[in-house]
Amino acid sequence: LSPLAGLTCLKELYLAVEEISDISPLAGLTGLTRLALHGNDISDISALAGLTKLKWLNLHGNNISDISVLAGLTKLEWLDASINQISDVSPILGLTNLTWLSVARNQIADFAPLQGLREKITLIWLGNPAISKEGGPKIEGPWLWVVFPDAASDFDNGTDLLSKASDGTVTEAEIATHGATESKSVGEVVWNSHNLPPTGDNNINDTLKPSYGSVIYGTVSLYSPREQKTTMYVGNNDGLKVWVNGALIYKRFGDFGAVGDYNDFVPVTLKQGKNVLLVAVLTRRQTSAFFGFEPGTDYTVSMGVGYTFSKTPIHTGDTFTLDIRAENVFDLAGWQFDIAFDKNALEAINVSEGDFLKQNGASTFFQGGSIDNAAGKIGGLNAARLAAQGATGTGSLLQVSFKAKSGGETKLTLQNFQFGSVAGDSIPAGPHEITITVEGRLATGDVNRDGQVSILDLILVSQQLGKRVAAGSPVDVNGDGVVSILDLITVSGQIGSTTASAAPPNSPAPLSGREGRVDAATVAAWIAQARMEDDGSHLFKRGIENLERLLAALIPEETALLANYPNPFNPETWIPYQLAEPAEVTLTIYDINGQLIRRLAVGHQAAGMYRSRDRAVYWDGRNQLGESVTSGLYFYTLTAGDFTATRRMLILK
Repeated sequence: LSPLAGLTCLKELYLAVEEISDISPLAGLTGLTRLALHGNDISDISALAGLTKLKWLNLHGNNISDISVLAGLTKLEWLDASINQISDVSPILGLTNLTWLSVARNQIADFAPLQGLREKITLIWLGNPAISKEGGPKIEGPWLWVVFPDAASDFDNGTDLLSKASDGTVTEAEIATHGATESKSVGEVVWNSHNLPPTGDNNINDTLKPSYGSVIYGTVSLYSPREQKTTMYVGNNDGLKVWVNGALIYKRFGDFGAVGDYNDFVPVTLKQGKNVLLVAVLTRRQTSAFFGFEPGTDYTVSMGVGYTFSKTPIHTGDTFTLDIRAENVFDLAGWQFDIAFDKNALEAINVSEGDFLKQNGASTFFQGGSIDNAAGKIGGLNAARLAAQGATGTGSLLQVSFKAKSGGETKLTLQNFQFGSVAGDSIPAGPHEITITVEGRLATGDVNRDGQVSILDLILVSQQLGKRVAAGSPVDVNGDGVVSILDLITVSGQIGSTTASAAPPNSPAPLSGREGRVDAATVAAWIAQARMEDDGSHLFKRGIENLERLLAALIPEETALLANYPNPFNPETWIPYQLAEPAEVTLTIYDINGQLIRRLAVGHQAAGMYRSRDRAVYWDGRNQLGESVTSGLYFYTLTAGDFTATRRMLILK
């Protein structure tokens, strides 16, 4: 730059993107009024101190951190100091002739000094730490979106793309005031519901998959409990417009590089009740979009419609109830919709009104519509709240009972959908479609609905044996209202079957670890009762065979005394054993000198396993007199008929 030093009469000088780092030769060019130095590697701008006639200065895209020299350039009207390392903006505050200023993408952590300037000039300060640090939670939605491909030029020139696409029947002002409705068309495109991820530098592209140069409109309804003067935070890297309640409050154009958080903010007033937010986003190869308010702003995002099931999983042949719910709605006065479903997958049984519109004791006018299973439709469903104020919050609108006819995935759709407020406004809400997964038919006897018939199902039935149960109880396998040996035999005959299996295997499910819940004596009693009621059918034959296998699995081949647990112990322990045949059982405990400590007369026991804590012999560590014994080695002897065995155990105190 040395040859420029003598050109003292220069008025304008443009040195953009020249890999310049030293601008000291420019110190004497005191006649300059316009100077462009953007896109270089400049860190020291002290040479500008004498250029007091400058009105226009571009320092964009350098490595500048100290801008104290700018305090003396009082004639500056336009200053771009974006994309540098500036943290202290105080030297700018005295430049009273400024009409345009950018300090975007620097290291400014506090915007308080600039607040006064923002009201007087065009000020761009996006991409600084102060913004992402101060912003509250992102609005994830669900939002309603429409995408217009190849619309970048229309966006730049301010074209209302909603009006253009719909021949004027839909406008930005209308949607920004009243909101949109899911699945409603805007020309050839329709509003679709999607959540907006709160992180990522390409979140909106990843969600909506627009082509390069598309313009995306998104709208969401927010509900404020009172009027609030607050700050809205936004984040975007290409181009953005934001409307609140019909008013355009923010617009920005230009490529500001990848952004993964808020990078600008604007003051806004939320009115009490419903507030509609509309955004228009220009997309490039990588585009992000974030929206929210300052921390402490009190609002609720309308979540719309939710669906819950009375049972999961749902199997072929099951009857279940679908609860259609309003979620986080505000001032709901009434609703209407039809329900469309696959007639080959579902059969509608009945409908009943939910209680959401009845909150605070209000009366309602409800019409349950008509069920047409041949067409797969329930038409004419609606309800209105007969009260001066609408219902707010979350609750049930309608319960519909269905029978699942076949397995697989099937869709249920709400058609002709409307939510209305007391003021007669439409309340955007969705989604209007849900996928229902129906699994294969349960095997007969799968009481616990885990997809297989096993000892667990047998246990559940046995616990209710001889009792009357409610209609539809899973333990009443044959549906006669009483849990009897017939139900037990039915489950036993199906042990090993799985969901939708064509034929059961030849052996029952493993029984390891279950002897504490079903003992041999109980199974023997079941077998005896089953034989008395045996009608010669295959069901009884197979059921008795499986019970006999179960009994055999519960009776050991030999009697044995097992190791106590815990060991060592203090002060109590359990002593397990097994009997190959019925016997009178006694357990005797001795000290190391062979002196009798305690004799426990267990009594007559059936053949079987006695391993679990509720079946093993229990010793509380006391002698015959009820006194606690001391630490040391002890021996215990099991006597069962002709069987005797001794083991040792250790008390540590």
